[in-house]
Amino acid sequence: MLDKIRLKKEFEKFYNTHLDKVYRFVFFRTGGNKDLAQDLVSEIFIKALEHFADYDQKKSNSAWIFTIAKNHMANYWRDKKPTGSLPEDEDEANDDFWLKSAVNAFKKDAEKRRVSEILEKLDVSSREIVTFHYILGYNYAEIAAMKNMSETAVKVAAHRAIKKLSTQS
Repeated sequence: MLDKIRLKKEFEKFYNTHLDKVYRFVFFRTGGNKDLAQDLVSEIFIKALEHFADYDQKKSNSAWIFTIAKNHMANYWRDKKPTGSLPEDEDEANDDFWLKSAVNAFKKDAEKRRVSEILEKLDVSSREIVTFHYILGYNYAEIAAMKNMSETAVKVAAHRAIKKLSTQS
């Protein structure tokens, strides 16, 4: 009974520590779909809770939850079938709605393409580091743990990547 109470408190602390960063990680990978991101993050933390007894904080810290998150996202996108629905409400079905929706989608897609084009100039490792640090907000120590690198190596790689991007823009 004491182990369950201790495990519950440890998981609660783990959850509170990682929730925001896992949410941001998922949010950006769902195209900013808040509801979908919340659902996926819930599923990720349920998986984490189911296997929390195996979690070793000394070895993995953030890397463990992000491995779960990356795998869960890969499974989600692999299993997702393209679906879409038309608005049922007649007020939404007018030309103005469709035009505004199309323009907003185009702007969003254009911004994503621009960021993607910029990041494509980097090698995969540098792209991950830049994304984790500057877009998702991870600190260098967390990135180092996830990538099995030293913190100094991550800082150097981030600096070089940003320098490369600034000279090519």
